Amino acid sequence: MAEENTETQVSDNDIKAMQAALKKANGEAAHYRNERNAFRDMVVNLKAERTLSDAGITNPKATKVLDFSKVTVTESGELEGLTEQLESLKEDFPELFGAGDKKFSGGTDAANKQDVRPQKSSAEMLVDRLKG
Repeated sequence: MAEENTETQVSDNDIKAMQAALKKANGEAAHYRNERNAFRDMVVNLKAERTLSDAGITNPKATKVLDFSKVTVTESGELEGLTEQLESLKEDFPELFGAGDKKFSGGTDAANKQDVRPQKSSAEMLVDRLKG
């Protein structure tokens, strides 16, 4: 057994080359993970905004109280974990939901607003004075 098997021996240069290749592969994997996470976050945010809008929330600040780290995207592209948070949000801040259900006093809305006459600029008023 004093005889060494040359096929299984690995030189220091081979080890360094393998370490460099592994380091490069790890760097590339980290880069692709970061890209994947960025796209995942974008999908989660867009779908969350849509879900909030469908739930009647129009204020984008409502997303600040949601914990997106607990939301996952399923294989079908649906958000898992957001519904539970929305239910909790609905209990804690019911005024954020159902913005279309609010009744205004007087029974008027923006469609009933009278036209406002445009105000004259100072130059137009000066011209009117000189004419008249």
